[in-house]
Amino acid sequence: MRATKLLPAAEQELLDSARFYEEKSAGLGNRLLEDFRIVMERLETYPESGPRISKRLRVARLSDFPYNVIYHVESDHILVVAIAHQSRRPGYWKGRI
Repeated sequence: MRATKLLPAAEQELLDSARFYEEKSAGLGNRLLEDFRIVMERLETYPESGPRISKRLRVARLSDFPYNVIYHVESDHILVVAIAHQSRRPGYWKGRI
């Protein structure tokens, strides 16, 4: 099982998204964070389960929210590059890695 690390920009995207949903409805931000946690637990066990989107990067979708986890599998951890909305600003994160 591998540990997870988030780039600071990815961590900020996750927190901003959770805040956005929490403002819409109490508890919804926590549901997004829980959805992310579940996806990351799966990736920590099966890091190569997400399809490749480039030579180095893979993607995993959140189950209940329109976000993708863009990540790179490293030898001892999973590096989360972005928490990207599925239909807004495609590819904006490409310069991060």
